[in-house]
Amino acid sequence: MKFKELGLSENILKAIYDLGYNEATYIQNACIPIILNNRDILGQSQTGTGKTAAFGLPLIEKIKKSEGKRKPQALVLSPTRELSLQVSNELRKFSKYIEGIKVVTIYGGTSFQEQIKNIKQGCEIIVGCPGRVLDHLEKKTLKLDECNLLVLDEADEMLNMGFREDIEKIIEFIPETRQTLLFSATMPQAIKDIASNYQKDPLFIKNPETKLTGSTITQLGYEVAQKDKEKVLIQALEIRKPKMAMIFCNTKKMVDDLCAQLVSLNYPASAIHGDMKQEARTKVMERFKKGQINYLICTDVASRGIDVNNMDMVINYDLPQENEYYVHRIGRCGRAGKQGVAITLFNPKEKRIINDLEKITKSKINIEDLPTKEMIDKVIFEQIISDLKESLNIKTDKKINKLVLDLIKNENLDVNELLLALINKHYSKNTIEVVQAPIKLNSLKSKTRKKVSIKISVGSKDKVEVNHIVCAISEATGLNSKDIGKIKIFNTYSIAEIPEDIKNQIIKKLNKTTIKNKKIEVSLEKAKKSKRQR
Repeated sequence: MKFKELGLSENILKAIYDLGYNEATYIQNACIPIILNNRDILGQSQTGTGKTAAFGLPLIEKIKKSEGKRKPQALVLSPTRELSLQVSNELRKFSKYIEGIKVVTIYGGTSFQEQIKNIKQGCEIIVGCPGRVLDHLEKKTLKLDECNLLVLDEADEMLNMGFREDIEKIIEFIPETRQTLLFSATMPQAIKDIASNYQKDPLFIKNPETKLTGSTITQLGYEVAQKDKEKVLIQALEIRKPKMAMIFCNTKKMVDDLCAQLVSLNYPASAIHGDMKQEARTKVMERFKKGQINYLICTDVASRGIDVNNMDMVINYDLPQENEYYVHRIGRCGRAGKQGVAITLFNPKEKRIINDLEKITKSKINIEDLPTKEMIDKVIFEQIISDLKESLNIKTDKKINKLVLDLIKNENLDVNELLLALINKHYSKNTIEVVQAPIKLNSLKSKTRKKVSIKISVGSKDKVEVNHIVCAISEATGLNSKDIGKIKIFNTYSIAEIPEDIKNQIIKKLNKTTIKNKKIEVSLEKAKKSKRQR
């Protein structure tokens, strides 16, 4: 449906057309008339579906011109500074041709006094993060007694960040006669509880367009053991050479650890997560948008509100904790009609999740084999030759040219041999390692698989316990713990049962790993009777 059919005023339509929009998305078409009709909404919609306009356009339409002192008539709560600023900017664009509408953005990490000054000057709309909004309310530097519209944007993330209590306290400052709009990418029970407690007969609207509009996004998956993820990540960065990429991890520690490792390898990377001070996060984002860093390692929460059209790759280093976040993540690349690549790393036990993601997105995730040595060599060689060819177009220094030519002549050097030496030198600097695919299990059930025993060169004197053995085998091979049989721990060694049909692959992989920071040696062993069993 076209925007002009949704009951919006001419001035708002003019602003929309200036932005190049004509057709409304599903969520906009469903929400705008209902919000204009004063109904509460519980909306489920992912990023990239036009959610901000879905609530922002009718919000602007409902603002009344102030007769006296300008007081906030609407409050939009967002989980992060970045998203708050993004929403504020959109609202200002929507109200471009409407006089008397001022938007004030308030969030932590910036001057409290400057925000007080902006609020005192009068405004119709407040957009902000729950923590700082509550600070202003409790200090009475912000009053919401005339606020008649509340929007909870990215409600699931606000709850994940621990803002539920703050949100509930904020709602106490707003008249009960308000209209409440709640939008969330996922719909956990906690969101439903808030809707039940603070909304009046809300209409539930779910965006069915979960299929990626993304002919512009190529989705790839690599099955890889947990311990090899970092190497496969390096492969992706070196082989595909993305100009801008976001790399998603599920924990702040993983973000910091991975970022530190990439930086140590001279990759232009930086981390962003919720534990960082706002000032630090702002500087990281500015550098990222300017292209001063190419790779942003982040958590789902910290990435909200990041809007960069030039992103050409997203890498799911960890599978998202909620399947719906997958669409949110990969939708950050392939924007504005540009091509993007979304790469997902998963271990054998997570294969079923890949199938679930395909059902959610109604699109195929192409599972590719890990690059072989031959493939890696070919890519490196092609990149070296390409760099050398580009160098031919660079204006050279005549003095340097003469020195080189004189050297070749005086030393009687062979030009072909020099070229080979140069290429080999470049090749030796590559950081791409060959990674073996995880062991493929056959279809036999765990209980029916024939087992053999292996001897592992660590025991109780090394403070090794059963869970250390299980984790080592599982991480190195991708085996499910159900496929591992009895484990016996002795003083200087341990015995573990593994599937006989893949014993050679398991032993080979375990001989390359460590337990409790000690390199282990593994070999076949006949099972011996012992009371100490798993």
